[in-house]
Amino acid sequence: MIISFNKEKIEITSKRKLFIMGVIIAILNPIFSGLVITYVFLTEPKLRKEGKIILVISFVWAIVLAYLIEWLKIGGYI
Repeated sequence: MIISFNKEKIEITSKRKLFIMGVIIAILNPIFSGLVITYVFLTEPKLRKEGKIILVISFVWAIVLAYLIEWLKIGGYI
């Protein structure tokens, strides 16, 4: 991974590593951290496609977790 610092922007050449990191963050905490990392990705022109994918993963996982928690409450597990 090569990081070059210019006065106006930071360039990181490993888009795949950033994307995997963003997906992991969205899975671990889909509501807040997932939306923050999505915002960061969407503000970078080269990472917009990955940002949209992370946004979808974050929302879908948040909905799944909400239903799972409700199901566990009804079953008496929580």
